Amino acid sequence: MKHILAVDIGNTNIAVGLFRDCCLIRRASMPTHNCGFHARCLKSLLQKCRVSLSEVECVIISSVVPVALSRLVCELNRMGPIKIMIIGRDIKVPIKNLYKIKSEVGQDRLVNAYAAKVIYGAPSVIVDFGTAITFDIVSKKGEYLGGLILPGIEMSLKSLYQKTALLPRVELKEARSVIGRDTVDSMRGGILFGFGAMCDGLTEQYRKMLGGKMKVLATGGNANLIKRYAGSIQVVDENITLKGISLLAEHACGKRRRDG
Repeated sequence: MKHILAVDIGNTNIAVGLFRDCCLIRRASMPTHNCGFHARCLKSLLQKCRVSLSEVECVIISSVVPVALSRLVCELNRMGPIKIMIIGRDIKVPIKNLYKIKSEVGQDRLVNAYAAKVIYGAPSVIVDFGTAITFDIVSKKGEYLGGLILPGIEMSLKSLYQKTALLPRVELKEARSVIGRDTVDSMRGGILFGFGAMCDGLTEQYRKMLGGKMKVLATGGNANLIKRYAGSIQVVDENITLKGISLLAEHACGKRRRDG
């Protein structure tokens, strides 16, 4: 198989991974809404890996931001002739989706569930600590059951400053104690210990529903930080979405070969 470019367009950042035979060679990240930077970042990624555009079999994209997706596709087309596949449109995630309104599930959530099932096994819970926090649940049978959506860690911290008269703007970093001794420590501790306890409490409920062998995986920009406050998290995999996209590429290419 040639190289695959896996792209995950999130609300804040776009993650890009260059894969060969499902092995991640290199990854890069760029701001979602800085569209003038996207092509330069993609070219830089390929140059650093000494890979030409002609060596890329296809670009596979998962997106939760339609405007950014359209702009990125235009940038890719300007770079040269390359096959572009959009998850949800050109590729269906091969996992049984038990959401009531299936179109309401973000493709990144289905990709994460599929990757967790293939790489780590089922049942599993994937907690994505991104702009929003999502919990995604995979059953013993490998089905996508659904999950939860909560405000993200940085979003919550920012709202304390924006929606109150006296609370200051606080940088997100490690909290010292579960008992804050000043306002800044109280805010940091409230966010980190609070979200950690939330994660532990919810995953314990899921464990009772799904069984003791359930895996708890965390991903997203704040996953490594929150793991210090959530004992339930067993694995942090910041690249699980990109890995899932790569697995979908192999699945799609294998299917084309069999059908051909």
